Amino acid sequence: MDKVEKAASSFVDISKLNLTDFRNHSFTSIETDKKFVAFVGRNGSGKTNVIEAISMFSSGKGLRGAQLSEQSNIKGNGGWSIFMEVKTAKGITKLGTGIGSSQMMEGKARQCRVDGKFLKSPREFTNHVGIIWLTPQMDRLFIGQRTDRRKFFDKLVCLIESSHEKNIKDYDRLIMQRNRVLVDMDDKKSWLDKIEKQISKIAANILISRQIATNRLNKIMDAEVKNNLFPSAKIVMREELGDINTRSSMIEIESQLQKLFFQSRIKDRDTFRTNVGPHRTDFTLYYNKNDMYAENCSTGEQKNLLVSVILAEARVYQEINNGISPILLLDEITAHMDNERVSNLFEQIGEIGSQTWLTGTSEHLFDYISDKTDIFNINNGKLDHNGV
Repeated sequence: MDKVEKAASSFVDISKLNLTDFRNHSFTSIETDKKFVAFVGRNGSGKTNVIEAISMFSSGKGLRGAQLSEQSNIKGNGGWSIFMEVKTAKGITKLGTGIGSSQMMEGKARQCRVDGKFLKSPREFTNHVGIIWLTPQMDRLFIGQRTDRRKFFDKLVCLIESSHEKNIKDYDRLIMQRNRVLVDMDDKKSWLDKIEKQISKIAANILISRQIATNRLNKIMDAEVKNNLFPSAKIVMREELGDINTRSSMIEIESQLQKLFFQSRIKDRDTFRTNVGPHRTDFTLYYNKNDMYAENCSTGEQKNLLVSVILAEARVYQEINNGISPILLLDEITAHMDNERVSNLFEQIGEIGSQTWLTGTSEHLFDYISDKTDIFNINNGKLDHNGV
């Protein structure tokens, strides 16, 4: 089966999307059968709010990482809801998420459903759809805080290694416990030993998951991405793990980590934080052609490097999901991009087969894909389909 036939038989596309009291959308309903869906309008018109709504069907807080209360329409009743129909070769799956005003006031989590059945957490949406996004805020990723870079790359790892998100959450929780126990560590050494053993086991899994995902992405970028107009790059992890050999066996890594945490107790107690471990890892990209790291590249080059990573992530996701491609959410992706590279980007996405939701300030930005695109003009949360 060639790539075109495989993409035709293995797909996950959004066919319907409803937003109720979400951001500046009182009620918005979108239906499409196209591979590209574009929203055109001025800044602040509500374009990004639409793709943010789709991102709420990923495992976290969506592309803005916002609090639930921040997503409510100020003219609404305090709650919000999003409904989505996902079309596959097997039929339609109905996904829903939202929260009522009373639930929000009580500090409860948002509800998540698939075909009417409640889910334990948004993480279960990933069993039905994979979502990858790129926003203008990420353009400064490599010169910003390393916490943001780590979150970005860990998000990519989660789509490749399904247990990674839970491991990260469990690890962060235990690190906080350890920091509290360190204050009275002379009286709680046995408790500290127990916590550090748990942390070391989870930390080893985090390190290995990152290594597996990084190797797969780097392999794809070397084999595929270098053949297009976006730069060939390599993900580089900068660890703060002392002399630990991350290529050792799982048992050896756990043992080395436990020793590292033990040796760091006094320093960690005095600084009120854990100074070593996977939570201190930084990520960057090495730009092969220019022989430099991403933080030393121009703003345009940094954006192109990020596009390379996103394209590679989509291809890896496709590899491990029987040819099914993820949904791509690309906010203002064509801004400051030359025409040749815009054309090449859409060609690459077409080859991958991902349904892609885009935003922009002008319809002309999508001329290359106008025959494959539903274009909606948007103003203050109101949509008008231009009939393209």
